[in-house]
Amino acid sequence: MLPFTFNTILLFALYLLGLSTAADTTTSPPASVFTYTSSDGGDGYGNQSFVFALNVDQSTSDLYIHMSAPAGNSWMGVGFGSEMQNSFMFIAYASNNGTGVTLSPRVATGHSEPSYDKDVSCDLIWANDLLNGNEVTNGGGASTMNLNAVCYNATKWANGALNIGDNASKTQAMIFAVGPGDSHGPNLRSDDLSAGLERHDAYGSFTLDIPHATSKDSATAGVPRPNGGTNNSTYTLSGASASQPKADHDPAPAIHGFIMCLSFLIIFPLGALLLRVLQRVILHAIVQAVGLFLVCCATAGGIVISTQYNRSKNFASAHQIIGILLLLALLSQLGLGILHHRIFKKTQSPTLLGKIHLYLGPTILLFGIINAPIGFVFAGNPHLCLPYAILLLLIIIVYLSIRFGARICCRGRRKQQNGAAGGADGYQYPQFGPSGGQSQGPYSQPPPAYGRQPSYGPGDDVPLRPYESQHSGLAAPPAGVSAADGVGTGSVLYLA
Repeated sequence: MLPFTFNTILLFALYLLGLSTAADTTTSPPASVFTYTSSDGGDGYGNQSFVFALNVDQSTSDLYIHMSAPAGNSWMGVGFGSEMQNSFMFIAYASNNGTGVTLSPRVATGHSEPSYDKDVSCDLIWANDLLNGNEVTNGGGASTMNLNAVCYNATKWANGALNIGDNASKTQAMIFAVGPGDSHGPNLRSDDLSAGLERHDAYGSFTLDIPHATSKDSATAGVPRPNGGTNNSTYTLSGASASQPKADHDPAPAIHGFIMCLSFLIIFPLGALLLRVLQRVILHAIVQAVGLFLVCCATAGGIVISTQYNRSKNFASAHQIIGILLLLALLSQLGLGILHHRIFKKTQSPTLLGKIHLYLGPTILLFGIINAPIGFVFAGNPHLCLPYAILLLLIIIVYLSIRFGARICCRGRRKQQNGAAGGADGYQYPQFGPSGGQSQGPYSQPPPAYGRQPSYGPGDDVPLRPYESQHSGLAAPPAGVSAADGVGTGSVLYLA
């Protein structure tokens, strides 16, 4: 009887232990839960909820979290604190395969993209009773991104800490945000814990009751389970205060790109046409000055934008380096143009500065055009390269048509004017062509506008007439031409 009694007692004890274990796995740890559900399906949320649930293990300072948001957003995040500066954050986004989730613990040093905190390690947690564990579900308008995880010893971080235990706050300030995206799925897919984030599409704040979410030991700690709905199938607000988020959009990158494209594709080529086709120096200078002003403004905006993102804050990318060099070259081009113009007005002769100005302009234009698609890729918008290339091709066709069309028209106009003035040979004055009607040998009388001139004796100082002073290659009049014919016999020179 003794062995039977012992075995019976042992089996009964194991049975009770199994029941206890099962109960532990189905009992939700203490948690504070924040939820937000959009009431407007047109605001990008698709009438879906943002959920954050927290459990704190006081004995180990581990943080257990559940977080979910619409999968159309590129990322979702929650931070401890009332503002981004010095806030410790949980940032989650789709993994490289598009169906898993990557959790990146980060710290923000200001109102800019937070940086990965390598001192905090996190693990994803799977359990049968957890809601949609660590995956991106694609269900059309109901697609969501779900995360269940633990971050170890995460109550202290650079420049901050979360008070737990006796000093824990019942109204711990929190912030949350979601990144931009669309209804087709997340546009950020990466396994990199330092992956670049776009600026949030919406953000807000709330408070959490930390004592309500605290477990005294690891035995009762864990990822918060659903706490509401039919058979506890959803998360509902508990130990938290709700908040209305604010929509957000940063137009600065789009404005920067638009102004740069406008300057290098439209304004600068227009200024070149005004000089080459219409020969309007003043208009050329005004238009190019307007383009330079816009480039200076767009460059300043680009510098401000660069300081907000980890990938650009060091100013080491090709797009940024080329952009800064282009600005310096444009300022040099302005100085060269002004100096050349002032010297030319005094000397009426070409200058070396003018030649540099002539060739530096197209070089700047070429690199400015090339730098635009480099910027699209750098900003994470490579899809803009194709429409940009199409627009560029159309502008080149229009520019070349105007340039060469104007050249052909000018040539035709010159031939017509020369033919009307000088006969079939196209000379300007009839005395230089055999068909002028007034020729009496190799030379004839000057144009009627000059009238008859007084005669001069040998050795007299005879001034050049206005027409003669404009030409080189002058020679003495032929023999037999007298003063009576209106031509002096002294030192007057004629075109040979």
